[in-house]
Amino acid sequence: MEDVKSKYADELLIRRLEDLIEKTDKSMTESYTDFLDPRQQALISDSFKHVKGISMEFYGGYEEAERKICGIFNEYDGFNKNAFPISFLHICWKSPKKVSHRDILGSILGTGIRRDKVGDIIQKDQEAYVCVHKDIVDYLIMSIDKVGSATVHIEHCYILPELSKECKILYATIASLRLDAVVAAGFGVSRTRAVEAIRSSKVFVNWKPEISSSKDIKEGDVISWRGKGRIQLSNVVGSTKKDRVKVAIKKYI
Repeated sequence: MEDVKSKYADELLIRRLEDLIEKTDKSMTESYTDFLDPRQQALISDSFKHVKGISMEFYGGYEEAERKICGIFNEYDGFNKNAFPISFLHICWKSPKKVSHRDILGSILGTGIRRDKVGDIIQKDQEAYVCVHKDIVDYLIMSIDKVGSATVHIEHCYILPELSKECKILYATIASLRLDAVVAAGFGVSRTRAVEAIRSSKVFVNWKPEISSSKDIKEGDVISWRGKGRIQLSNVVGSTKKDRVKVAIKKYI
């Protein structure tokens, strides 16, 4: 059932892009989607890579954004990131109670806003910056005064500070660059559990589902485990005398 829903959602997205491309081609003005997750971005890139007369750019508000809006332009127009319909909210609190990423997203969606109107949420200590569609900024400022059990202050942020996703580098020695070996090392689980997750369609490579435990992973590949997070094979450092592989894995926190 989940696969059927996903396939239907993908078909709707493709049709939506076809409409936006036609609009851009006829009106000679740019068009924009709502926020897309990385898998949707990959789907669009693969589906429309041979379309002539238009260009597509993805932008999420800052350099390392994961969720991005797709801008559709006439092929002769330049890409202007400031034209994307993205605004930023700054949320801060002084409560000693912990406020999580899930709490922030839940408070936003609890106002009736759709998920595709919200981009990345970057949280640091007792504050967070949220990328949102510009049309919902005023509504969210009026609607949110609490996140979880914490009272918050929310404001439109006109100048975005330097943002980057927090991560740590893990060094490991693994038997090979097979997917199950990299997953086990990156997420700190047994090889058996890694295989189970892969076969259960919980693991994605470069935002696409992967059920083959033996798939070879390359430098730069991003691996997501649904419900557990995301890692990236940063570098293959070298090999040992017993032909095991030394790797550096970036784990996003």
